[in-house]
Amino acid sequence: MSQSLQNGIDALMLLTTRKTVGVTELADELNISKSTASRVLAALQDANLLERNRETSKYNLGPAILRLCEQYQRSQSVIAIARPFMERLMQEIHESVHLGVLANEQAVVIEQVVSDSRLVVNAKVGGTEPLYCSSVGKCLLAFAPDDTRGKALAETTLVARTSKTITNMGRLLKELDRIKQVGYAMDDEELSPDIKCLAVPIRNNRGAYAYALGTSGAASRMTDEKLNRVIPLMLKAAKDIHAQLR
Repeated sequence: MSQSLQNGIDALMLLTTRKTVGVTELADELNISKSTASRVLAALQDANLLERNRETSKYNLGPAILRLCEQYQRSQSVIAIARPFMERLMQEIHESVHLGVLANEQAVVIEQVVSDSRLVVNAKVGGTEPLYCSSVGKCLLAFAPDDTRGKALAETTLVARTSKTITNMGRLLKELDRIKQVGYAMDDEELSPDIKCLAVPIRNNRGAYAYALGTSGAASRMTDEKLNRVIPLMLKAAKDIHAQLR
């Protein structure tokens, strides 16, 4: 982590313990020069993370903090809302179920319900999956706005994880278009050998696609017959979660 970023984080954390802070006070607390403290506070003010009192020249937390809190509460809300539907879905399909979001050009798992099956395929909460070869990742990419998708793909290197991984950008773009048409994404042993995964998109409270609901299982269990049964159940769960978010 850069020292400038660390100073900014430390300044924000300091303001969680007091109402205001000045340049000299911040410099003393962080053991940095006054000029550095002034630059840190000015940068945070420019981002609306801090406000400056013109009379006292001291700083307090700004309105952008509320946006961060709102987003955090929303992310916690979707987990609380989705969890019962994920548990019901796990009981119906007898496979682990996980919830993912797109962040920093990766699919991030934010919740999981683990199956009680003998052979379980788990996705670690807080862990990441590549966008181009995981079902959740491809689902998030397919239903993302064009600018978001383009930025993510520009930062993505298509490395072969298995013999079935798509490593050609043209093929991947066609696959993403197909996913958007059929409404769900498949990982047919593209990320890990002998593992098949399925994911469907979930709209947020504004109607935009923001999450993906996924399930994973041994390829021997995830037969075409089972997948044909599971897909409608997952689509229904995604629809039910969205209905509760609104």
